[in-house]
Amino acid sequence: MTRTLILIPALASVFALLLEAPADEKNDKTDASALLRMAVDLAKQKKYDEALEIAHKVIDKEPNNDRALLITSDIERRAGRFADGLRHARSALKLNDKVPLYYAMIAANAYGNEEPELALEYCRKVIAMGPSKAGASVYSDAKAYEDVLLPKTYTITWKCDPSNEKHRQFVRDYLPVAAPKDGLPYQSVKVEVKNAARSRLVKGEANDVLQVVPKGKETFEVIHTVTLTPVSYKAKLAKAARSKNGGALPGSARVYLGPSDSIDPTSEELKKVADKVKGSNAVETVRNILAWSKKNITYKDQSSDVTKLDFTSVDEIVRRGHAECRGYTLLFVALCRAAGIPARPVWGVLFVDKTYKSHNWAEVYIAEVGWVPVDPQTPETFGWLPINRVRTFMDQRKTATSPENLPLLNLLFMNGEKLQYEQSRAGESSGGSSNGEK
Repeated sequence: MTRTLILIPALASVFALLLEAPADEKNDKTDASALLRMAVDLAKQKKYDEALEIAHKVIDKEPNNDRALLITSDIERRAGRFADGLRHARSALKLNDKVPLYYAMIAANAYGNEEPELALEYCRKVIAMGPSKAGASVYSDAKAYEDVLLPKTYTITWKCDPSNEKHRQFVRDYLPVAAPKDGLPYQSVKVEVKNAARSRLVKGEANDVLQVVPKGKETFEVIHTVTLTPVSYKAKLAKAARSKNGGALPGSARVYLGPSDSIDPTSEELKKVADKVKGSNAVETVRNILAWSKKNITYKDQSSDVTKLDFTSVDEIVRRGHAECRGYTLLFVALCRAAGIPARPVWGVLFVDKTYKSHNWAEVYIAEVGWVPVDPQTPETFGWLPINRVRTFMDQRKTATSPENLPLLNLLFMNGEKLQYEQSRAGESSGGSSNGEK
């Protein structure tokens, strides 16, 4: 498993403006510049509250200082205060529409604020200027943001070898093989099987599974064409949070309130934390759980086997204070269930830096919204999952020995845990191919 990576491109440093600005610039008053330098130094140390307190003083004193507004916007972006960052970036642009970086800052904060249409609009304003006018780095940043705001298609090929009896398990005469879940708001899938005697795709509520009958011991190929689309649940979650009755949970969701392998939602350890983070509604409670995890759990990978846990119960994670990505996910799921919110872990493929990694994240059921994705290691992904994650399989077992994960294990083990893929924007020709290892 891997430490989580959220696909948000970095902007060229706005802080450099302080060094580049000429000393006699109209808005470059000594006291303002000194205060902004202090704010920048604090922001570099991630002391965002202190940095913003100083930056806001400058804006209060000089509301027409567009450079101060931009620097404040960038600090707010780094602090995750995207709505404030968006407001200040827009104010800077209104004062001076000749600076390409101001457009890019609007796009960056709009992305963080889960406004993909606005983010894409301002990315394209920068792109239309071209690299010579916008500047090479700002133009590159805009292109990077545009890339994560447009639907993307991954063509993933798994070459499955059924000849090694230790690395595959049949059910009757077929091999159950995991397939990425089709029909999600943010993910659609087409599946093709080559060189098998026959195959059948069975779609379920949580998982889609291929039933493959191989040609003896011959290798067969499973090709998944997965299209990912940026989808924000922000408006729906806000509406659910305002709902007075909270909405009823369907039976299909209530199943995910109970115990499973390594999770006992009724344990004293979990209930103690759940009681602390319980909010006035499910949306607030989920956010409180994510904030608690960020504060109390650190990333540490001690396992070299994707199929094995380095703990027997998530209670151990609460006590020791560290986990790898699957541990993060299972603890998050356990705390949600302990707080009365259905949740389930999922396994998938994370694409980053022209390669891929095995990764776990989660889904929570919010009444009146449905199943909402979230990567517990990155709180801002709650309902705003980057399009570099292919959701493949609900990674859950009722007990340590039960067979629910057999389709996933078959996919991984018959393939040697390797895959081949091609990536392109939806509707475009392939942008090339790459191989990687988990």
